[in-house]
Amino acid sequence: MKTLVPISWYSDPEIFKKEQIVLFQNLWNFVGLTTDLENHNDYIAKDLGGQAIFVQNFHGELRAFDNICSHRFSKIHQEDKGNGPVRCPYHGWIYDSAGIPINIPLQSRFDFSDCTPESFQLKQWLVDTCGSFVFVKKNDDGLTLKEYLGGMYSRLLDFSESMGEKVDCQEMIIKANWKIIVENTLDSYHIWDVHPDSLGKYGAVDGYYWNDDFHSTYLSKAKKLDAKVKKFTTAFADRKLKIDGYQHYLIFPLLTLSTLFGMSLNMHVFTPLSSTETKVTNYTFMGKLDNASLEKILFDMSSKASANLVTQVWDEDKPVCESVQLGMVSIDNSRDYKQGILSSDERRLHTFQQPYLKLMNLVPSAA
Repeated sequence: MKTLVPISWYSDPEIFKKEQIVLFQNLWNFVGLTTDLENHNDYIAKDLGGQAIFVQNFHGELRAFDNICSHRFSKIHQEDKGNGPVRCPYHGWIYDSAGIPINIPLQSRFDFSDCTPESFQLKQWLVDTCGSFVFVKKNDDGLTLKEYLGGMYSRLLDFSESMGEKVDCQEMIIKANWKIIVENTLDSYHIWDVHPDSLGKYGAVDGYYWNDDFHSTYLSKAKKLDAKVKKFTTAFADRKLKIDGYQHYLIFPLLTLSTLFGMSLNMHVFTPLSSTETKVTNYTFMGKLDNASLEKILFDMSSKASANLVTQVWDEDKPVCESVQLGMVSIDNSRDYKQGILSSDERRLHTFQQPYLKLMNLVPSAA
């Protein structure tokens, strides 16, 4: 089995420009969690596909807009999340829940003879939720979030219901194309060499996967557990998400979720910064228990270990991804490096690359 995406597409700025429009703006993409949008005027702000956007709670209704003031184009919300009215910090324009400016300082000094304040309405995005997960997309093509997620919709609901208290949030910049990083998360073949003392210890290999159109799921049963892990799985017997081993989900294109035994749940968000650089944001949550008192005790016991495991895994993955990027950009195109070859442990790369090519509507050159 050969790889499908040409090597040059992992660094080509023109390919990246098209990805920003086709994959990041015009597909449903994850932007945040409802836990950050619980109150009136709570907001989250994000750059998606090269565009600044925000999602805000307006008296219980979520709406999404360009995060750009229509007056002189300053960013409106400056922080990644917070609470406050839609007010531009430059000249004080305030917008309502429809994105229409309702307070323009010194409005009498503007000539609205050939236009109205309503004509300066902020451009709106579609927004929808699945459990705790908030998604947006730029244009309405008729495909709902539930239709887009397919079989992954119910898994996201289960994941949401199983997420307990947030343990940690880490960010890192990886000097590699976003596709390299996503494909690395789908590859169980590298675990023995790159993660022998982290994921490899917990049986995150020798599993199986299935795909749901764009998305895919990987399951791996635990091998023989050491005494420490047995102790924790016994203590977490009351957890809502009961699995025997490791699970990993890809929500195409920029979100992956993973969990070990349902004791800790991890969310990995990829933000492409350029054709050769990506920001990775890793969230760790403790698994939710029916017994709140026990959940607090176990949080104090195991939260640090859960966060440390995520740090260890990504510290191991970062140099590998950057090495692949360096190798790809140094290839002499006159030599015969057109495709890589995939093992059965790398089949999920195909389930990522096939919809990628279809959506991008690009055919790799035979040359």
